[in-house]
Amino acid sequence: MATRVSERLNEGPTGFVYYPKLEIIAALNEGLRFWCLLTLGLEITAGWTPGATFTHMLTVFSDWIAPLRIMTSAGAIVRHSNLADMAAIDPSWIFATGTAQRYVAIGADFVGVYPAGGTLSVTYARAPVVLAADGDVPEMPIEYHPRLVDYGIYRMRQVEGGQEFLKSLKYFASFMDGAEHYGNYVRNRNKGADYDTGPLELKDGK
Repeated sequence: MATRVSERLNEGPTGFVYYPKLEIIAALNEGLRFWCLLTLGLEITAGWTPGATFTHMLTVFSDWIAPLRIMTSAGAIVRHSNLADMAAIDPSWIFATGTAQRYVAIGADFVGVYPAGGTLSVTYARAPVVLAADGDVPEMPIEYHPRLVDYGIYRMRQVEGGQEFLKSLKYFASFMDGAEHYGNYVRNRNKGADYDTGPLELKDGK
């Protein structure tokens, strides 16, 4: 995919010259992570035993983006809630232990469970596997691969500034339009699965 970006940047038959391959791959990884953040298109389910009421989930799952659903080992849904509701249910909820019934998600990865305890099944939106080589295939639907190439072009031209950067904004708009389109699909899919979190609503990628 880095070669496709290089060709679109008019590097010519000699390959990577002005735009180094490693920099292009880094730009593609940035775009792929951004895509997954915007669309929540990748998910995984894993076991988790909280050791305290609050946990920074990135210390448990290094590819964590956002919670989609949490269940107990018995299959009961742990309901998504907020701090005000938790305090209304139990003013001392932070100190409670037992089988989890509710959880709150704060910021990027801070999750609190009430009561704290038991083994939980966590379905969460995850970050993609890093692209390391030119031939690596990004974890996104193949029909959107050209949008990632567009992001790579935009990102490489960004450092040039001036007119070159302005001319590259159409590629960023193309990338955002693709993320909006796929994000709408994921949002409907998540609603059907009764997940707690959906993708950001992108009204206009331009």
